[in-house]
Amino acid sequence: MARLKRQTRRAVTAPSKTAAWTMFGSAIDGVIVLAVGLAILSVSLSASTRGSMLAVLGFGWVPVGAWLICATLNLRYNSRSLARHWRWWVSTGAAAAIAVGALSFFRADHGVLAQATLGGHWGSVLGGTPLPLGLLKLAAIALCTPLLVAPQRIGSAYFRALHAIGLTLHRVALSMYSAVYQLGCHLKPRLRLALNRRYRRRWLRQMRLQLSQSLRAKQWKRIHAARAVGASRSRKPAVPVDPALWTSTPPGTIPDLELTELPAPQDLEAEEGALTKSKLSSKWRLPSLELLSVAEPHEPPQAQLQQMARHIESTLEDHGVTVEVKDIKAGPRIVRFGLVPGWVSKRSDAGRAAASDSTIERSRVKVQSILTREKDLALALKTPYLRIEAPVPGEALVGLEVPNPSPTKVPLRSVMGTPMFRKIAAKGGLPIALGQDTGGNSVAMDLAVLPHVLIAGATGSGKSVCINSVVASLLLTKPPDQLRMLMVDPKRVELTPFNGIPHLIAPVIVDADDVNTALRALMREMFRRYKQMEEVGTRNISGYNAKARERIPYLVPIVDELADLMMVGGFEVEQNLVRLAQLGRATGIHLVLATQRPSVNVVTGLLKANIPARVAFAVASQVDSRVILDTIGAEKLLGKGDMLLLNHDSPKPRRVQGTLVTDEEIDKLVEFWRNQKGPPLPVISIEEARDEEEDEVDDNTLEQARELAIRNPRLSASFLERRLKIGSRRAAQIVELLEDEGLILSQ
Repeated sequence: MARLKRQTRRAVTAPSKTAAWTMFGSAIDGVIVLAVGLAILSVSLSASTRGSMLAVLGFGWVPVGAWLICATLNLRYNSRSLARHWRWWVSTGAAAAIAVGALSFFRADHGVLAQATLGGHWGSVLGGTPLPLGLLKLAAIALCTPLLVAPQRIGSAYFRALHAIGLTLHRVALSMYSAVYQLGCHLKPRLRLALNRRYRRRWLRQMRLQLSQSLRAKQWKRIHAARAVGASRSRKPAVPVDPALWTSTPPGTIPDLELTELPAPQDLEAEEGALTKSKLSSKWRLPSLELLSVAEPHEPPQAQLQQMARHIESTLEDHGVTVEVKDIKAGPRIVRFGLVPGWVSKRSDAGRAAASDSTIERSRVKVQSILTREKDLALALKTPYLRIEAPVPGEALVGLEVPNPSPTKVPLRSVMGTPMFRKIAAKGGLPIALGQDTGGNSVAMDLAVLPHVLIAGATGSGKSVCINSVVASLLLTKPPDQLRMLMVDPKRVELTPFNGIPHLIAPVIVDADDVNTALRALMREMFRRYKQMEEVGTRNISGYNAKARERIPYLVPIVDELADLMMVGGFEVEQNLVRLAQLGRATGIHLVLATQRPSVNVVTGLLKANIPARVAFAVASQVDSRVILDTIGAEKLLGKGDMLLLNHDSPKPRRVQGTLVTDEEIDKLVEFWRNQKGPPLPVISIEEARDEEEDEVDDNTLEQARELAIRNPRLSASFLERRLKIGSRRAAQIVELLEDEGLILSQ
């Protein structure tokens, strides 16, 4: 009996020893492979990729990578031991998770791990702060792992209450493991084929062949370019031809030339794609969306919205207008009810003549009858902010827009995380997050396509927040070597916090007298870019960047208050802005203009004609709304980000709730760019350039000034600017000449 027990004990302990030696050997192999893999990754990957990978797990890559490599090696060489001793792998996986969670309690002094932890973001999930909660998580993992691995062997009174739960988890884990094991058995031949030496050798041969083909393609392009240059300079061929080739062929025939070095067309296309991809890469690191706050979950009250819909139908029914609410779309602050006009009965002319054989006809309710009941609906719904859109573009509905009974905010991060925004950013454009429409759909547009934006609205309507959202969207998606900005802020408080970021070509301009100098500098930069594109033979900035070695960055001038500039600069400011709006699109210059006084003196017709994209916030009257949008509607907005968006995609203004970006988020974003040091950027000077031709006054202008001086001996330089439509410097020069001639009195 004792001998039988000893044999049984040996039979039980033998596999465990074998599994232990297998685990030990796999661990040694895994640590060696992990060290080699980390060394290769540290050399091959870029700094940004290494930083992102380090932020995920930190130093937790050591235990996790060792565990994964050991499991892969066992699956490759001894899959039966992996299935037989699965409890070892679950236990070691839990130990690796506990190690990663323990590393999250510590932080580095500087670098990526200073923002994250030594365990990375995943370690913060397993452990993290506060310390008691992290310890509680790790203790839960340590206590639940034995329940999952060996629930039958736990006999203490402390775990008896969890015995049933452990058995259930054990069964679920066994079923999942069996499914995964069957899948692994199915994929085992393919995995073995992928790890086979022959396959690796064949793959290396293919890579060498492709590399040689690409090198031959480059060599052939150089030969072709040399031939073209040689043919243009002389009649002699660039590459000598063997004379024996013609003597060995019969007369009247052309010898066959073996062009074995000519690559396939797809190789040339792949080379061009690789060249373009290398040009698009930047050495600057973009900030993460983690700097922005996360949107709070919100569900619109459906019962209350259905009650409002029935109330709208009954109110119009009381006034003899039959409608049916077919569609309800709840946005952040606006609910749009889609009204379908009903049917009314009427008697025909024959029926009026003879009531005995009268016939009844049906007709639709007129849309005008719904529009005339706007005030009755506002009284019934107890709101003065009511807007009717008839009809809704693209739908057979009459849109009734009512304030949402439970309004919410639209954080910037909720719009930047949408596929629409990411698609624009992937194309290399200038994505800007504007907000959400009345249906709750995110609205993001490409500034390079618009190509300029005019933002207008009364004080406190959300105009400055919209500008900050536009700037934040650009800073989160474009490095300074691809985007430069020039900011003008006469109020000195809205855009000055952005001072110090590398995207600015100069500090924020706060003096309105310096704006004309900056605009003239932008025009010189625009004409310089046109000359560069003319030399390369391209039409726009995208074509130039695809061909030239050095990319031209986009240039976005942002003006916070246009009315102050028009008051000080007058005609010259308008002339420079219109010139930039007309010609700046092809060179990558896109204007963002904002004003709180939308009058015809500020938003002129010539400026509106060159800026098709306009954003109107709440205004005081219908006159201001017509100045901005050429139609009414902005006077009925709610304020605080409620806007009407007009661009070339929609014939009618679209109602949007603007995004919200807080001062704390702006400070984090500015601090990120201030602390980052990248390669030097090209200097774009906005200082006044002295040009002798511009300083000269032509005879015709001087003669007109003399005639004005004869009629008005006390004329000033500003008077000459308005009458002769010239710049301030030239007007001052003419005044000095007239004073020397004695035609006007000295000031």
